[in-house]
Amino acid sequence: MTCPTPSVPAHLPSASLTPAELGLALLAPGVPASRPALLDDARTGWMTWGELRQRVAQLAKRLGPPHGLVFLYANNSAEAVAAWLGALAAGHAVVMLDGQSPPAVRQDLEARYQPEWRIDIQSGTATLNRHAVTGAPLNPALALLLSTSGSTGSPKLVRLSAAALLANAHGIRATLGIAPDDVAAGHLPLHYSYGLSVLTSHLAAGAAVRLTALGMTDSRFWAALRETGVTHLPGVPFHYQVMFRRGLVHLNLPSLRTLTQAGGSLSRPLRTQAHAVMDRLGGRFHVMYGQTEAGPRMTTLSHAAFAEAPGSVGQALPGCRIEIAAPDSRGHGSVVFHGPNVMMGYATARTDLGLGDLLGGRLETGDLGFLDSQGRLTLTGRANRIGKIHGLRIGLDDVEMLCNGIHEAAVVQAGETLRVCFVTCGDTAANTAVISRMQARLATRLRISPRFIGFHAVDAIPRTARGKVDYGRLSESVTTVPV
Repeated sequence: MTCPTPSVPAHLPSASLTPAELGLALLAPGVPASRPALLDDARTGWMTWGELRQRVAQLAKRLGPPHGLVFLYANNSAEAVAAWLGALAAGHAVVMLDGQSPPAVRQDLEARYQPEWRIDIQSGTATLNRHAVTGAPLNPALALLLSTSGSTGSPKLVRLSAAALLANAHGIRATLGIAPDDVAAGHLPLHYSYGLSVLTSHLAAGAAVRLTALGMTDSRFWAALRETGVTHLPGVPFHYQVMFRRGLVHLNLPSLRTLTQAGGSLSRPLRTQAHAVMDRLGGRFHVMYGQTEAGPRMTTLSHAAFAEAPGSVGQALPGCRIEIAAPDSRGHGSVVFHGPNVMMGYATARTDLGLGDLLGGRLETGDLGFLDSQGRLTLTGRANRIGKIHGLRIGLDDVEMLCNGIHEAAVVQAGETLRVCFVTCGDTAANTAVISRMQARLATRLRISPRFIGFHAVDAIPRTARGKVDYGRLSESVTTVPV
């Protein structure tokens, strides 16, 4: 089953778009230089569009051609945004990485991908380091690479073209109705695809972004949003739990007019509550669905359509479509996404960066679901081993491999928690020692709090007749309190 194919917007970019052309487009050349563009925690005033363009030009000149690979260890700062745009403007492809990545992760990735440049952002300053070694040539369309699991530092990267990124930015801008007078809360990490899409969609609209490293549990976060007149607040399920614990209607955000949610499934009661609050305020609440492999947004459930399909993630972005492959008698099957924002493919080493588009705009999402009569998608489950903890994608097999380096184990997700199930050592002291070693290893590689990882001692890892881990049975066995 396939939803109706929307008309393709005239603004969709050519597939031959270069990184430099993407950088120019995201600098919103038609927006007056005096308008505010970016503000972060360290700045005392807004960086204007004129100042941003000037800083990007300076960095582009320092980086210069030819088309190479840049590792950007980013934080949520105006300088990090300028560094990214400067690298694009110089014609480079950028691997966007967590500025707090552990040394072991950095060393592994840099050895695999051999970047020509490394940029570190510290104290509001971009430090550029040129690597003497020049790696294998890159595909000219390649603009951005993001990890498939930002929390584990997985070496498997998503290859995104300049055209894919710009198509997605325009699609989100159109779907959400982002206007030049909007101000987004840029609190999601820039190396996280959702956070980056908030940035690109607002830059494409000539709007402003208030970047911050503060969390929602910090009172300064809410003060910053009030002071800067934030109109759009994005969040993953964890953020909505925090907002409603604090009382969303009491947060005093008079300029807020848009709430968006992605990064995992939000419970129906919280969805309904968020929609009701924004309805009373005269604003909008949008549920969104995406994957890094789609640059990253794929569908949006509009505020107006919520009452008709409160459990849905909505319709495909303009110029895109959803297909349900191999549907059963009820129309349920595998979710396949078609659109200009689909990645070129994956990479695991530098030599993969010269490859062309291997997917042709078709992405098998690994999700299961069905379409209603209006082409709105409802998700019913996942068919692969990618989990989400507070909106962060986590390769469960990556975590499992780290644990198996210490002791036989298997990993499942239960709600907002990872459950590490290991074969018991026979006594409490030995089990505690194994847990301590696993915790130490995971602490060096995971970018999630240890409180979201539970450990369970089991007599044996359940397996299928073919010898594979039976994750269904394993999930049923870890309903007790973690060790």
